[in-house]
Amino acid sequence: MTCLQNQPPPPTLVLPALAMVALEPKISLPEKFDGTGFKFRGFVSQVRLIMQLHPRRYFDDTTRVGFIGTLFTGIAAAWFAPILETSSPLLQDFNAFMAEFEAVFGDSDKARTSANKLRRLQQGTRSAIVYASEFRQLACDVNWGGAALIDQFCCGLRDDVQDLLLTLADPFSFSEAITQAIRCDNRLFERRQEKKVTSNA
Repeated sequence: MTCLQNQPPPPTLVLPALAMVALEPKISLPEKFDGTGFKFRGFVSQVRLIMQLHPRRYFDDTTRVGFIGTLFTGIAAAWFAPILETSSPLLQDFNAFMAEFEAVFGDSDKARTSANKLRRLQQGTRSAIVYASEFRQLACDVNWGGAALIDQFCCGLRDDVQDLLLTLADPFSFSEAITQAIRCDNRLFERRQEKKVTSNA
């Protein structure tokens, strides 16, 4: 027993940098960005998520900008080429690069564009979940109050969902309005399925 007590503690296991990177989650790369405007937001969101999940791999501005550059094709690749060829300072400044990237390919009047889309947005034949997801994304770009968001959201719902919502208490928040709408839509779907089973019996 004395011999065991006198033994030194085992050495601490230190993983090399490559092993640390290997521990990061494996994720698929986004589709290459070709300069199409409506794809800009989704592309940027995916790229930022990858960098957050792989902080050791994309640890500085140069690495991050270079990574994004490898995901360009078409017009976007043509835009990036002179930045790379001239060793532009943008290659070492991620925030400045992203600002320039958005100025060229993003929506220069995002708030107005999103507001117009919100006013035209309708649930249609889609589920309330899909409708609410698109509505939420657009709502991030407008400076509307909760009451205005609730009113516009409910106006875009299908008539049968709106009718069922009238039987419930008014929502206290935009999130509650979405939750109520999804529950009503799910209940209506379940009821339609029940009628199908009954009619086929």
